[in-house]
Amino acid sequence: MSGCDAATGLPFAADLGALSEAPGRARMVTVSLAGGAVILSAPEGYCIDRRTLHRTPKAGFAVMARCDTLGVRGFFGAHDLAIITVTTAPQAPGAAAPDTEAVARSADGAEVLDRQSRDGLSLIRFGQGAHGLEGVSPVHWRGAFALNGHLVGVGLYAPEGSAVLREDGARLLRDLTSRTRAASTDQTAAE
Repeated sequence: MSGCDAATGLPFAADLGALSEAPGRARMVTVSLAGGAVILSAPEGYCIDRRTLHRTPKAGFAVMARCDTLGVRGFFGAHDLAIITVTTAPQAPGAAAPDTEAVARSADGAEVLDRQSRDGLSLIRFGQGAHGLEGVSPVHWRGAFALNGHLVGVGLYAPEGSAVLREDGARLLRDLTSRTRAASTDQTAAE
Protein backbone atom coordinates (compact mmCIF):
# COMPACT_ATOMS: atom_id res chain seq x y z
CA MET A 1 0.00 0.00 0.00
CA SER A 2 1.70 3.14 -1.16
CA GLY A 3 1.62 6.06 1.23
CA CYS A 4 1.29 3.87 4.32
CA ASP A 5 3.82 3.91 7.08
CA ALA A 6 3.51 1.38 9.89
CA ALA A 7 4.94 3.87 12.36
CA THR A 8 2.73 6.84 11.51
CA GLY A 9 -0.44 5.28 10.16
CA LEU A 10 -2.64 6.36 7.31
CA PRO A 11 -3.60 10.00 6.75
CA PHE A 12 -7.25 10.28 7.69
CA ALA A 13 -9.69 11.30 4.99
CA ALA A 14 -6.99 12.27 2.52
CA ASP A 15 -9.49 12.05 -0.31
CA LEU A 16 -12.10 14.30 1.29
CA GLY A 17 -10.63 17.59 0.12
CA ALA A 18 -10.93 20.41 2.63
CA LEU A 19 -11.80 18.04 5.47
CA SER A 20 -8.31 16.55 5.27
CA GLU A 21 -6.89 20.03 5.94
CA ALA A 22 -8.71 20.30 9.27
CA PRO A 23 -6.52 19.95 12.35
CA GLY A 24 -6.60 16.53 13.96
CA ARG A 25 -4.42 13.52 14.47
CA ALA A 26 -3.46 11.13 11.70
CA ARG A 27 -5.44 7.92 11.80
CA MET A 28 -3.22 4.96 12.74
CA VAL A 29 -4.93 1.69 11.85
CA THR A 30 -1.99 -0.70 11.35
CA VAL A 31 1.28 -1.19 13.15
CA SER A 32 4.04 -3.78 13.07
CA LEU A 33 4.60 -5.69 16.33
CA ALA A 34 6.91 -8.54 17.34
CA GLY A 35 9.63 -7.56 14.89
CA GLY A 36 7.16 -7.55 12.00
CA ALA A 37 5.71 -11.02 12.63
CA VAL A 38 2.37 -9.51 13.68
CA ILE A 39 0.82 -6.63 11.73
CA LEU A 40 -1.90 -5.36 14.04
CA SER A 41 -4.88 -4.07 12.06
CA ALA A 42 -7.63 -2.16 13.87
CA PRO A 43 -11.32 -2.88 13.27
CA GLU A 44 -13.39 -0.31 11.37
CA GLY A 45 -13.90 2.87 13.45
CA TYR A 46 -11.03 2.15 15.86
CA CYS A 47 -7.50 3.52 15.84
CA ILE A 48 -4.25 2.61 17.55
CA ASP A 49 -3.18 5.01 20.30
CA ARG A 50 0.44 5.95 19.53
CA ARG A 51 1.06 6.94 23.16
CA THR A 52 0.53 3.36 24.33
CA LEU A 53 2.55 1.66 21.62
CA HIS A 54 5.45 -0.44 22.88
CA ARG A 55 7.49 -2.51 20.43
CA THR A 56 10.51 -4.76 20.84
CA PRO A 57 12.02 -7.17 18.33
CA LYS A 58 10.10 -10.06 19.91
CA ALA A 59 6.99 -8.56 21.52
CA GLY A 60 4.60 -5.65 21.50
CA PHE A 61 1.71 -3.85 23.16
CA ALA A 62 -0.91 -1.47 21.81
CA VAL A 63 -4.21 0.07 22.88
CA MET A 64 -7.00 0.89 20.44
CA ALA A 65 -10.03 3.10 20.97
CA ARG A 66 -12.76 4.63 18.87
CA CYS A 67 -10.89 7.01 16.55
CA ASP A 68 -12.61 10.23 17.65
CA THR A 69 -11.60 9.62 21.28
CA LEU A 70 -7.97 9.71 20.07
CA GLY A 71 -8.38 13.08 18.36
CA VAL A 72 -9.00 11.79 14.83
CA ARG A 73 -11.57 13.88 12.98
CA GLY A 74 -14.42 12.01 11.38
CA PHE A 75 -17.78 10.38 12.00
CA PHE A 76 -17.31 7.40 14.32
CA GLY A 77 -20.50 7.57 16.43
CA ALA A 78 -21.84 4.37 14.84
CA HIS A 79 -19.07 2.46 16.61
CA ASP A 80 -19.25 1.63 20.31
CA LEU A 81 -16.96 3.28 22.83
CA ALA A 82 -14.43 0.65 23.81
CA ILE A 83 -10.80 0.14 24.68
CA ILE A 84 -9.08 -2.80 23.04
CA THR A 85 -5.68 -3.98 24.27
CA VAL A 86 -3.31 -6.18 22.29
CA THR A 87 -0.18 -7.90 23.61
CA THR A 88 2.20 -10.07 21.61
CA ALA A 89 4.86 -12.44 22.90
CA PRO A 90 6.91 -15.24 21.37
CA GLN A 91 5.24 -18.65 21.48
CA ALA A 92 7.27 -21.74 22.28
CA PRO A 93 7.99 -23.82 19.16
CA GLY A 94 5.38 -26.55 18.80
CA ALA A 95 3.11 -25.05 21.46
CA ALA A 96 -0.60 -25.45 20.89
CA ALA A 97 -2.79 -22.44 20.20
CA PRO A 98 -4.38 -21.12 23.40
CA ASP A 99 -7.76 -22.57 24.32
CA THR A 100 -10.58 -21.11 26.40
CA GLU A 101 -9.25 -22.82 29.54
CA ALA A 102 -5.93 -21.01 29.20
CA VAL A 103 -7.72 -17.69 28.69
CA ALA A 104 -9.98 -18.35 31.70
CA ARG A 105 -6.92 -18.99 33.90
CA SER A 106 -5.54 -15.56 32.94
CA ALA A 107 -8.22 -13.81 35.02
CA ASP A 108 -7.31 -15.42 38.34
CA GLY A 109 -10.68 -16.94 39.22
CA ALA A 110 -12.97 -14.23 37.80
CA GLU A 111 -16.53 -15.21 36.93
CA VAL A 112 -16.78 -16.70 33.42
CA LEU A 113 -19.96 -15.58 31.62
CA ASP A 114 -19.29 -16.94 28.13
CA ARG A 115 -16.74 -19.09 26.27
CA GLN A 116 -16.21 -19.03 22.52
CA SER A 117 -13.68 -20.58 20.22
CA ARG A 118 -13.78 -19.94 16.49
CA ASP A 119 -11.14 -19.88 13.76
CA GLY A 120 -8.29 -20.23 16.26
CA LEU A 121 -9.45 -17.35 18.48
CA SER A 122 -10.37 -18.37 22.04
CA LEU A 123 -12.56 -15.83 23.85
CA ILE A 124 -13.89 -15.54 27.38
CA ARG A 125 -16.39 -12.96 28.63
CA PHE A 126 -15.64 -12.27 32.27
CA GLY A 127 -17.89 -10.83 34.96
CA GLN A 128 -17.30 -9.56 38.48
CA GLY A 129 -13.81 -9.72 39.90
CA ALA A 130 -12.08 -9.61 36.53
CA HIS A 131 -10.20 -6.28 36.72
CA GLY A 132 -9.90 -3.08 38.72
CA LEU A 133 -10.22 -0.47 35.96
CA GLU A 134 -12.22 2.65 36.78
CA GLY A 135 -14.96 3.92 34.47
CA VAL A 136 -15.56 0.65 32.67
CA SER A 137 -17.82 -2.28 33.37
CA PRO A 138 -16.36 -5.24 35.27
CA VAL A 139 -17.75 -7.33 32.40
CA HIS A 140 -15.16 -7.57 29.62
CA TRP A 141 -13.72 -9.88 26.96
CA ARG A 142 -10.29 -11.50 26.85
CA GLY A 143 -8.95 -13.73 24.16
CA ALA A 144 -5.87 -15.17 22.52
CA PHE A 145 -4.70 -16.61 19.23
CA ALA A 146 -1.46 -17.81 17.70
CA LEU A 147 0.10 -16.04 14.71
CA ASN A 148 3.49 -16.50 13.02
CA GLY A 149 5.15 -18.01 16.09
CA HIS A 150 3.64 -15.48 18.49
CA LEU A 151 0.86 -15.51 21.04
CA VAL A 152 -1.48 -12.56 20.59
CA GLY A 153 -3.60 -11.62 23.61
CA VAL A 154 -6.60 -9.30 23.26
CA GLY A 155 -8.86 -7.57 25.77
CA LEU A 156 -11.96 -5.43 25.31
CA TYR A 157 -13.30 -3.02 27.95
CA ALA A 158 -16.32 -0.71 27.66
CA PRO A 159 -18.72 1.43 29.72
CA GLU A 160 -21.58 -0.26 31.56
CA GLY A 161 -24.44 -1.25 29.25
CA SER A 162 -22.43 -1.19 26.02
CA ALA A 163 -23.36 -3.70 23.30
CA VAL A 164 -19.69 -4.72 23.04
CA LEU A 165 -19.97 -6.22 26.53
CA ARG A 166 -22.18 -8.87 24.90
CA GLU A 167 -21.93 -10.65 21.53
CA ASP A 168 -20.94 -7.46 19.68
CA GLY A 169 -17.63 -7.54 21.56
CA ALA A 170 -16.87 -11.05 20.38
CA ARG A 171 -17.64 -9.97 16.80
CA LEU A 172 -15.34 -6.95 17.17
CA LEU A 173 -12.46 -9.09 18.44
CA ARG A 174 -13.01 -11.67 15.69
CA ASP A 175 -12.85 -8.82 13.16
CA LEU A 176 -9.59 -7.54 14.69
CA THR A 177 -8.17 -11.08 14.56
CA SER A 178 -9.21 -11.60 10.95
CA ARG A 179 -7.78 -8.24 9.84
CA THR A 180 -4.53 -8.84 11.75
CA ARG A 181 -4.11 -12.32 10.26
CA ALA A 182 -4.74 -11.01 6.74
CA ALA A 183 -2.32 -8.09 7.16
CA SER A 184 0.33 -10.37 8.69
CA THR A 185 -0.08 -12.90 5.88
CA ASP A 186 0.19 -10.13 3.27
CA GLN A 187 3.37 -8.85 4.94
CA THR A 188 4.92 -12.35 5.09
CA ALA A 189 4.04 -12.98 1.43
CA ALA A 190 5.65 -9.68 0.40
CA GLU A 191 9.01 -10.53 1.98
